[in-house]
Amino acid sequence: MATNKERIELLETRLGGVQDDIQRLEDSMINRLHNLEETINKLSEAMIASKASSSYHNNDRDGFSRTHRDDIDGGKKKTDNECGCHVFSSKMAKLDFPQYSGDDPTEWFNWVDQFFEYQETVDNQKVSLASFHLEGEANQWWQWLHRAYKEEGRTITWEIFEEELWARFGPTECEDFDEALSKIRQVGSLRDYQKEFERLGNRVHGWTQKALVGTFMSGLKVEISDAIRMFKPRTLKKAISLARMKDEQIMR
Repeated sequence: MATNKERIELLETRLGGVQDDIQRLEDSMINRLHNLEETINKLSEAMIASKASSSYHNNDRDGFSRTHRDDIDGGKKKTDNECGCHVFSSKMAKLDFPQYSGDDPTEWFNWVDQFFEYQETVDNQKVSLASFHLEGEANQWWQWLHRAYKEEGRTITWEIFEEELWARFGPTECEDFDEALSKIRQVGSLRDYQKEFERLGNRVHGWTQKALVGTFMSGLKVEISDAIRMFKPRTLKKAISLARMKDEQIMR
């Protein structure tokens, strides 16, 4: 019959074996976790590269790749990441660049100027970035312009791009924006009237707030202008706000 000492020694031996088994299990779990983490990282990198590559190829229209469009910037290459996509700024993901298809470019250029200012876009990137977001008729025009300048060995700067696009899609020189703004009248919804008023207002210079408010008020439908005239708005913002409030009351 075993003594107490022998029993204790036997228990200690068995306990030591259990501890060794636990240690081996811990080591095995750590290795598996490391392997799993590496696999997840590789899959994430592959997915990011795949999406970026897909976006890159889908956005190259009619045989024009970004490599071709680099030519317009005097042969200066931009920094590429591993997937081959051009990196313009870390803010790019936070602000979408507006598309343009060939309508009045006034609003589009306003958006583009805001984008360039916010992103701190350098001059030699502006043409490539803007031309990449042209579509439809505007994209066809850009392909022709790019080819013509390339054949002549000339570089399209941002100033030239603006001038050419305005000449192709902008309003004709014979349109008098001051006269058009002074004669504007609301014939449809207040929203459409405000939109046209702001479009014309962006093209005129030298108009005071008093003149803008008076013109805006005079062009409103009688039921709206008569109701808000008593408030004597001093700014265009206030006049528009009052007009919208009255318009909502009428629509109820």
